[in-house]
Amino acid sequence: MVTAVILAAGASTRMGQPKLLLPLGDEPLVRRTVRQICGAGFDDVLVVVGHQHEKLRLALDGLLVRQVLNAQYETGMGSSFRAAIEQLGQTDAAMFALADQPFVTTKEYQTVLETYRRHLPAIVSVRYGEVTAPPHLFCRDLFPELAQLERGARPVLERHREQTIVLRFPPELLLDIDTPEDYERAKIRLASGW
Repeated sequence: MVTAVILAAGASTRMGQPKLLLPLGDEPLVRRTVRQICGAGFDDVLVVVGHQHEKLRLALDGLLVRQVLNAQYETGMGSSFRAAIEQLGQTDAAMFALADQPFVTTKEYQTVLETYRRHLPAIVSVRYGEVTAPPHLFCRDLFPELAQLERGARPVLERHREQTIVLRFPPELLLDIDTPEDYERAKIRLASGW
């Protein structure tokens, strides 16, 4: 069993408002991301919510996902890894994705999942040009290390480089929406036919 985990608990401090609820196309940003992942064939989809969690739950209404509340979201991303791992049960592996990457599509998430199922590596990692960024998939043996994280997964990726399959995705897919300028760029890109 392979679970997709979407980290959606942050407070959007650089945006100045809850970015995951901002409209992109005809739906909130968080719904766009989660919908793409739901179409990729994972056995289970878990969304870690925190800030504005009631509104996020409404934004995801109708999608086949589980949700877990990270009440410690203000302490950093590590708390979201811990909240997720507590919910993973007998899952063999988990892909961790960010809710604010609207241009990574079902196809890319599917590629991560299929690579794991074909080769069963410890990690499937992603590079966009020269940048390593989520989603990343980890086998269950690494869950205890993920549960110790304070921030992102980079320390775990670096420790297990030899057991990692690295996928290369187009650099233009890497657009995290963190600031109002990022959001404007995303809207322009979407309007141009993405």
